[in-house]
Amino acid sequence: MKVSEPAPRLSDIPLDEALERWASDLDFRRDSKELPGQLVGVEEAIGRLTSETVVARISSPNYYAAATTGLAMASHETLQATPDNPVVVEVQEGLPFVEPGYPMPPGCDTVIPFFEITSTDDRHLEIVRPSAPWRNVRPIGEDLAAGEVILPKGHKVRSLDLGALIAGGISELEVEAQSRIRIIPVGSDLVEPGRVPAAGQKVDHTSPFLAALGTEYDILTKRYPPIEERRDTVVQTLQHHQDRCDLLIICAGHERGTGLVADALAECGECTLRGVAIRPGNSVVLGFVGDTPVLGVSSHLVPAYLGFCLFGLPAIRSLSKARLRDYRGPWPVQKAQLALGCESALGVEEFLRVKMGVVNNQPIAVAESGGHGTLMSLTKADGLIRIPSDVDSLRRGEEVEVLRLRDNENLTGHLLVLGTHDITYDLLRDHLHDRYPQVRLHTAAIGGRKGLECLRRGQCHGAAAHLFDEETGDYNVPFLKNCEWNEPVVVIQVLKRWLGLAVAPGNPKGISGLADLKQPGIRFVNRQEGSGTRVLLDYHLKQAGVSPENIRGYDLNAHTHMSTAAAVKGGTADAAPTISTAARSLGLDFVPCISERLDFIFPKRFLSLYPLRALLAVMGSASFRESATSRFPDYDFSEAGKLVWETPEA
Repeated sequence: MKVSEPAPRLSDIPLDEALERWASDLDFRRDSKELPGQLVGVEEAIGRLTSETVVARISSPNYYAAATTGLAMASHETLQATPDNPVVVEVQEGLPFVEPGYPMPPGCDTVIPFFEITSTDDRHLEIVRPSAPWRNVRPIGEDLAAGEVILPKGHKVRSLDLGALIAGGISELEVEAQSRIRIIPVGSDLVEPGRVPAAGQKVDHTSPFLAALGTEYDILTKRYPPIEERRDTVVQTLQHHQDRCDLLIICAGHERGTGLVADALAECGECTLRGVAIRPGNSVVLGFVGDTPVLGVSSHLVPAYLGFCLFGLPAIRSLSKARLRDYRGPWPVQKAQLALGCESALGVEEFLRVKMGVVNNQPIAVAESGGHGTLMSLTKADGLIRIPSDVDSLRRGEEVEVLRLRDNENLTGHLLVLGTHDITYDLLRDHLHDRYPQVRLHTAAIGGRKGLECLRRGQCHGAAAHLFDEETGDYNVPFLKNCEWNEPVVVIQVLKRWLGLAVAPGNPKGISGLADLKQPGIRFVNRQEGSGTRVLLDYHLKQAGVSPENIRGYDLNAHTHMSTAAAVKGGTADAAPTISTAARSLGLDFVPCISERLDFIFPKRFLSLYPLRALLAVMGSASFRESATSRFPDYDFSEAGKLVWETPEA
C-alpha cells in the first residue's frame, strides 16, 4: 500500500469524524428514547428484536417423561436382577410399556429398554440387570425450566429460537415496534416509476431503491412523490414530516440539490453536517428538524446507498435496544487479493465496487470501473473496498478487506474472466444462470493483454481476448505461443463479430470506412492501449494508409464498446470503433470494417472445475447458439465452445 503525505484539509469532514459526530448528535437528541414495544404472536416475531427479557412460563418437559421405548418399573424392584437370578415380570393387561415422551406411570422411576429384556415364554419377561433410578427418564425442566431466561432483551428472534419459545409456553412476546422511515425525492424533472420520461426528465429510481433497502432491514418505509426543487417547498416538507417518523430521507441532486436541502434544514431545524470526504457520496447532509433526524443524499444510486448504510442505519439503530457502537456499515468483511492496481484521490475516502472469485483457493477482487451514477454497478458487484483518505493507490496483488454485498453467496461458484468486453456476455450469463443457478460468470473490461497478464499471475480463471497478430493473421494463439506459461492452456472460441465504426443515424458525415477518419472535421474516440480492438484497428489503419496523427481524437480513450458508441450518441464524436450490437442498441448506424474472433483462454487444469464445465456446456448448447444468433444476427456463434488450440504436450 502506497501512503502519501496528508493533503490540505478539505471542507468536507473525514468519514470517521462524521460518523462519530452523527452518533453523538443522535445520542444527545434522543437521550434514553427507545422504540416502543409491540405484542406479537411468537411465529410473527422472527427477525424482530425483543423489547424485554423473555422468561419460560412452563418447564419442558413439565412432567417426568420416558426417554426411550421399553418397560417402566420401580427401580428398587430390579436391584437383585442378574442373568442367573432374573426378576420375572408376568405379562398382563396394563403392563406399563412406554415410548419416548410418554408420562411415567405412578410409582415408576426407570425405563428398561426392550433389548435388555429376555423371555422364556409368551407369559413372562425376565429382567437380567439392575436399572438405576431415573434411568432413561427425562426429568421435569430437562430442556427448559419455568422461570429460565429464553431470550435476553434486544435479541433478534431467529427461527432456531422458535422451538424453545413454544416449549416454554410463550405464545406472544413483546418486540420492538418497527422503526419508520419516510423518503422524499426532490427534483422538478423527476417522474414516478412506470411513466415514460420526456426529454429533460428522468425516472425516480433512487427513492424506490431506498424504500426497498429499508424493508430489507425490517424498517417500515413510506415513499412520497417528488417535490419541486425549491427551498420553500423543501422547508414546508421538512416541517410537515417532523415528529412523524424516526428518520426522514431527502433524495436530491448531487451538488445543488443537497445544498438546497442543507439550506432548508438550517432554516427550519439544524444542519449539523454538510459534506463528508467520501467518494462517491460526499454530498451527504445530516441534521434534525425538531428531534427527527434528517439524512440528505444524492439522487445517484451508489452514493445514496452508501449514505443510507453509513448514516441512515445508525440513526435507526440509535433507537434500538440492540445498539451497536463503532458502527461502520452492515457489511461482513472478507480478505481478498487485488487482481489490478487502483488509483484514488488523496483527502477523500473512496469506496470502490468489486467483483470477486476464488482462484487457486485465493479470494480475488477486481475493481469495477464506472462512475457513481452507473446503475448496474451495484447490481453486478460482490462487494466494496474502502481506500483511506491518505492512500492514493493500491498495488496489484495487495491484500484488501472487501465489504461483502452478497454475504450468503459462495464465491467458489464464480467464474472470473478478465479482458475483452462483449455485449453478448449478458446473454451468456442468462443461459448460464438458467441451467446452473449456482454459477456466476464475472467479466471485467480491462483489455485482452491485461487479461492474459492476470491469467499468468493466477489472478483470474480465464482471459477474454481478440489479439490480432499481423504476421500470421491469426488471433490470440501466436501471442500464447510467444509467452512463457507455467502450465498448459486452452483456447476456446466464443464468437466471430464485425468490428466497425459507430456513426450518427443517417451517417451525416458520409463515413464509409477507416480511410475516412483522416478527413478534416471528423471527431474520433479510440479504445484504450493494449486492448485487442486498438491493436486490430492500428493494423488496419496502417493498411489503409491512415496515420494516427491525422485522426482528431485518436488519443481519447474509452474502455468498452458501449462507451465508445455512447460518445457518438452523446455528440462528442462523429465516429468510434465498436461492434454492431453496441451501435444499434443506442440507435446509431454501423459501418462494418473488420471481421474478428473472440476467444476465452483458460489453464487446462481448470477444465475440471464445475463452473467452467457449466460454462462450456452452455456455450456449446443449441439453445444458446440459436438464441444468440437470433438476438445478434451480425455475429457468428456456430463454433461457440470449440477448442481452437491448446498447449502442445512436452
